[in-house]
Amino acid sequence: MSIEWGSKPWKIWRTHWNNQQSLFGFRLPIALILSIAIGAGLGYLATNQFAYWRDWQAFDPATSLDSWIPVIPWMIIPYYTLYLYYPMAAVMGMKDDRTKREAVIFHQILLLITWMIWLIFIFLPAEVDIRESVFETELGIWEAWYDALYATDTPWNSWPSLHIVQSLLAVLVVNRWYGGKGGKTKSYLGILWFAWLMLTISVMTTKQHFVWDTVTALIISITVWVYWMKPLLDRCGDEEVIEMFEQL
Repeated sequence: MSIEWGSKPWKIWRTHWNNQQSLFGFRLPIALILSIAIGAGLGYLATNQFAYWRDWQAFDPATSLDSWIPVIPWMIIPYYTLYLYYPMAAVMGMKDDRTKREAVIFHQILLLITWMIWLIFIFLPAEVDIRESVFETELGIWEAWYDALYATDTPWNSWPSLHIVQSLLAVLVVNRWYGGKGGKTKSYLGILWFAWLMLTISVMTTKQHFVWDTVTALIISITVWVYWMKPLLDRCGDEEVIEMFEQL
């Protein structure tokens, strides 16, 4: 039995779905990208600043593993690659009519799970105090990258890591659309999975997240994919779903 939230296309997509050919055919993917930028980005900043202002944590998730993992300054690069996964999922979902419907449902669920995680940020916050070890490290040419990050991102919104939840779901859906093919496509997907692994490692080696944040993010991502996202995507070829999109 799958979760049904987000199974029907929202009315906000109506004009974008019905005018897909405008903006050189990029009307729909641009709308999907903006939905994440506005619907997820602004809320993240708001909850992050709220936690910083409140300055209270429900528990400390730090373990000995967090102390054992070193700061690797250059890993800030794969950390920043998160912002490439959003347009990737939107643009690569324009493969055909079926994947377009799946792309819309994917983004709806991605927003819903993001909003649910915000509740954890608000009611069970944890401060990323391990970030202090970054200030004790010689960052070299990467210092400006960290300064830019810290200018907007306070050491809160710890668990689960949205970096991992959102990027893993994006990789899984792209793998769904393009997996099973050989040649260059298989190689490209291999590179994508390697890039995602580097991103996952980076959240800990930049001291942006605890090991706890990573583990809980992986558990949530896989659970969402298996019991929520994939079942609803599988239904995007059903006549009932096709009709719902035609009626937008």
